[in-house]
Amino acid sequence: MAAILDHIHMGCANVYTTAFDLTKTTRIGHFDGGFAGNVTIGHKTVPLGGSGVYIEIESIVDPFATADVTRRPWWYKRAVAAKSPIFSGICLRVETMDELGEVARRHGGAIRPTATIRTPPEGPPAKFWDAPYVPGSPDPWETGKPTWCCWEDRLYMHPSGQPVINAPGLVDPMGVAWMEMGGTKARMQQWLGQNPDDLHMKFNGKSPGLYAIGVATDVGEVEIRRPSATGV
Repeated sequence: MAAILDHIHMGCANVYTTAFDLTKTTRIGHFDGGFAGNVTIGHKTVPLGGSGVYIEIESIVDPFATADVTRRPWWYKRAVAAKSPIFSGICLRVETMDELGEVARRHGGAIRPTATIRTPPEGPPAKFWDAPYVPGSPDPWETGKPTWCCWEDRLYMHPSGQPVINAPGLVDPMGVAWMEMGGTKARMQQWLGQNPDDLHMKFNGKSPGLYAIGVATDVGEVEIRRPSATGV
């Protein structure tokens, strides 16, 4: 079983300015992905083309729900500390829940018991499950490791296939050409159970995590570089 890249998470303090700035500097469009679950988290989606890849940009949009600092997502706190949007994680995609279960068991965990639900302004919600989930342990993203997901309806509802907000001068993204990762190829291969070359990963030897991506477009390659969550 070989997984493919599904999405890259960018945590930030302000989802609106972060999405605006990313489109301004790269000319890659985005759309309003709505909110996650309990309306605490706002979401902007940046489709990257290729085999169905996107960046999800997220931040807190309900300060009352997160007045208790313990309820604030770990990636939000790290983005605030960095005073910058951060690359907080990579999620790979498998096609079936059986495959997702195999991934979870290989890492001594389970599929997260509750699905992640994204509700866009026009609806209906889109849903996926992720793994590995180990109660009481940090999310793998917190230590720079990728996770895996399986979508309920990837064919029609996947965020990478939705239209972006109309804006002048946008480029046509054609997939992620490379990802600059911390750590080593050997350690990543052990975690993934597949060759990191399949995912166009290259390694800089720093602390594990994502540092930059290259996106192929119809006018050439665009680099997107942000602090890695593990370096904050």
